[in-house]
Amino acid sequence: MFGLVILAWVSCLRVGVWCQTQLPIKVKAHGRAAMSLVRYGAEQLCHALRWNLPELPELVRLLSTPFHASGAA
Repeated sequence: MFGLVILAWVSCLRVGVWCQTQLPIKVKAHGRAAMSLVRYGAEQLCHALRWNLPELPELVRLLSTPFHASGAA
């Protein structure tokens, strides 16, 4: 069960990082981001799955590609 939670968290984080490059998260007046990358990714995934948005195939393709090795160019 814990493994499934970790997979969901990593998936949301990966989508959040990708979305951050497309449309950055706003920074509030106190200097912190309005939401975390995990929350940003979770919201994007939920909206794409619920409303069948055109970005859904691209998000599925993103989640099906392997992670890059740490420190690789």
